Amino acid sequence: MSAIINKVETLWWYLSRPSYSVQLIQLFRRFLNREKERTRSEAMRWCQQVAIPMEEVLYKLGIDKIEYPWEVYTDYWQEAEKRAKRVPMVMGGAGAVEFIFTITRALKPVRLVETGVAYGWSTLAMLLGTLETESARVISTDMPYPKMGNEPYVGYVIPEDLRQRWLLIRKPDILAVPKAIKHFGGTIDFAHYDSDKSYTGRMLTYPRLWQALRKGGIFISDDVQDNIAFKEFSHQIGVEPLVFEYKGKYVGVLKK
Repeated sequence: MSAIINKVETLWWYLSRPSYSVQLIQLFRRFLNREKERTRSEAMRWCQQVAIPMEEVLYKLGIDKIEYPWEVYTDYWQEAEKRAKRVPMVMGGAGAVEFIFTITRALKPVRLVETGVAYGWSTLAMLLGTLETESARVISTDMPYPKMGNEPYVGYVIPEDLRQRWLLIRKPDILAVPKAIKHFGGTIDFAHYDSDKSYTGRMLTYPRLWQALRKGGIFISDDVQDNIAFKEFSHQIGVEPLVFEYKGKYVGVLKK
């Protein structure tokens, strides 16, 4: 009975928020794609087979060393950690922020799009990584966790003086990603995917980000071990996937 009540409450949460209710379409698509959604074991085996060290991924991208945002911008990072402790609920943890920071600091992208924010650690890594690139802007898309009430805390670790270079679009990917790309005139330099982890969600948004990505641009996806979407997508576009392990999970990287 509790499972039924939970589903009814979730349905009502969506229906009472028109800007998020379109996500119900994606939930139905997940049901239709349920066999693909249940491919975690296959995806994990693939990741373990193809994974290489983070340092080697960076080398393949023309970068010879890792840089750490908490070392380069200690004050910013320490303040962010203090802010995170004030958040009254647990959201998604920080991913491979040193990788994101290193990539953005070295390659100097100007038009950056990320999906999924939570506390904002990856956002902060991008903003700090492009701090010396005056024209760089980051656009993030995020849909709050249903029923959690975390809306006021999305991106909470980002300090006020960096927010002038950051735009947050509070809509599901299906609506927000096209809007973010349009904001940049249809072309982006860098994409970081960390939102809807389902096979269905990835296979909707991966192509949209990839199509907008300029030649030479970088595409990063977190948690590619969850299902075979990243594996299939890299094969579809004919690009060598670069995968590395990070704290028991796997990050996928593509260069256009």
